[in-house]
Amino acid sequence: MARWWKADPHVNQDGAEVQGGVDAVRRDLVTMRERMAVIKQEAAVEVDRKWVSPWRTPAVFDLKVKTRLTGNQEYRSLQGRVKDAVATLAVEPGAATEADSAR
Repeated sequence: MARWWKADPHVNQDGAEVQGGVDAVRRDLVTMRERMAVIKQEAAVEVDRKWVSPWRTPAVFDLKVKTRLTGNQEYRSLQGRVKDAVATLAVEPGAATEADSAR
């Protein structure tokens, strides 16, 4: 059966109402970004502990941390989920400006 009406963004494919809508996406976004910050801090501590070089510069240290993060599956998954959440907020009317101001 073809649906000819526009899907309600606050209803899932089973027809159940999604609680919170944009507010839930915003809360999830904050939670995901907080977890990413924790993972990044853990990676920085690990790089700092293991890398003992006299040629260490802040730029190279940051590069080593970023390299470590690319190998972290949880961090990469969170990056994708954050990207999807930001895209979802951009689609909601008026949500993009509120999301940008929350940064």
